[in-house]
Amino acid sequence: MSCSVDEPTMTTAEKRAKDRAVHAGFCCKCKTEKSTITIRYAEYCDPCFVFSLDSKFRTALRNARPHRVVNPENLMLAFSGGSCSRSLIHLFNVFHSLPPEVVSNKMHPKVYNEIHVCHIDESSLQEQDQEGLAELSTMGKAREIAESYNYRFHGVHIEDIYDPEWSDSKCFSAVATLVTSLPKDQLAISGQAPDLLSHLAPLPAVSRQDRITKLKALLAACTTLTCKETILSHFRSSLLFQLTKRANCDVLVLGDSATKVAIQIIGLTAIGRGFSLPLETTAISNWVPNCKVLRPLKDSLLKELDIYCRLQNLQTIEGHSADLAYTVQSKAEVKSISRLTEEFITGLDKDFPSTAATVCRTAAKLTAPEVLYQDRCPLCHGPVQKGVKEWKNRITVMTPPNATVEPAKPAGQADDGCCSSNDNSATCCSSGPSNGPSACSSTRQKVDDGDALPFSSMLCYGCLTNLRDLDLKSMGNLSGAEERSFELPPLVAEGIADRLGYKTVEEALAQSTKADPRESLRAQIQEFLIDDDSDGDEEDGQP
Repeated sequence: MSCSVDEPTMTTAEKRAKDRAVHAGFCCKCKTEKSTITIRYAEYCDPCFVFSLDSKFRTALRNARPHRVVNPENLMLAFSGGSCSRSLIHLFNVFHSLPPEVVSNKMHPKVYNEIHVCHIDESSLQEQDQEGLAELSTMGKAREIAESYNYRFHGVHIEDIYDPEWSDSKCFSAVATLVTSLPKDQLAISGQAPDLLSHLAPLPAVSRQDRITKLKALLAACTTLTCKETILSHFRSSLLFQLTKRANCDVLVLGDSATKVAIQIIGLTAIGRGFSLPLETTAISNWVPNCKVLRPLKDSLLKELDIYCRLQNLQTIEGHSADLAYTVQSKAEVKSISRLTEEFITGLDKDFPSTAATVCRTAAKLTAPEVLYQDRCPLCHGPVQKGVKEWKNRITVMTPPNATVEPAKPAGQADDGCCSSNDNSATCCSSGPSNGPSACSSTRQKVDDGDALPFSSMLCYGCLTNLRDLDLKSMGNLSGAEERSFELPPLVAEGIADRLGYKTVEEALAQSTKADPRESLRAQIQEFLIDDDSDGDEEDGQP
């Protein structure tokens, strides 16, 4: 018998919930009140639904701290402004609003000590002129909601990712510019993907408008909406981790619902981030040092949290996340992988209510990779699998079937830029001697990549796949003839320097520009050095 949409398959939990209902139309909990809410074949009245969601939330926190609490932790709640994060703040307030007799009981100490709320304002990326940014700003509304619960508020703008203060060292004042290993006229006919190399350049003090311009220039270099949203998600996560550490918090709590986690699982797998999937979707993640990530709403659907906000009269922030659809040129490019995945999950969930839960339970069986934190990706700060670039070059077809690619020269033959392909030829096309300078080699500039730092070899597979959607022709190449239209923020530049073993900005800049570090040392002690002329005069005066 074939499957039919008219007869959806119910899980064991859904069958049990349906059997619990004494009469159709009555609450499955109290069994006395008429049901007003239906979730996964289970019918609830309003009070029982609120109690059920609160119990599910407390169970998730209990699983996160299964042992007796000795040292209460400090929490940082990530508040975007949507219904999920808004419910998260209210549920934590209910969780800590215990009766006095319970608070004073030593057998039930507080699980968490201080609770902070952080918010990232993305209004600068909205389709609005500079004068209307103040009206679209979500910082004031987020602060008002956090302070209504007497929580400490921490806010940052998304363009502050270009501020050296938000790097790991809090003072890495340098940015990274990317160059390709091939010139523009060879990008389309090359049989392999060009390597991306990086140059570190000092970053002077810039205003907020300059930081907005730099961020928009980077997003404009992305040719697809998927690439834009992925890079922006990496920057958002980096700022959340920085806010958590600087507030001396031990745990970063995200309000990801089961629907969002299911969308992330399918979407991250589609863009090649399956290696770090357990770290980005699990209920408890310890990947970032001194910062544990917790997702206590992972078992709650987005529909449940929307209903909870309506029943509790919780105010949300409209337009809290940046919509980058206006940055694409055609309507065909508006559909990114995350948006297509969201439509797929939400559409399938209407006929099969257990879709999101099934996807989450399947991904929960994955185990996190055992890798060193020092080998993290400079762009997303996730784990890097060994041999990523070589493996991708081996399985990727970059040349169309009908394209003719120039055959590679033997390993023993030197590429001197001469148009003559005969090794035994005594003269070059310039009719000069073979041991002299040739005219054709002067027209083809010899590229030296000794002053460029690697970049592609440091990336994880997901970021390496995502950056293929960058506009390579907008970058410069090793010849330095083209202008660079975008820069990567100091947090990425510091990640590059850290992977190469450079501890300071000066050391990284000296290597990137191929400067002699002895020259900077000589400049510092110049006033204490004796001139060579004076030494010669003294020697002449000796008997």
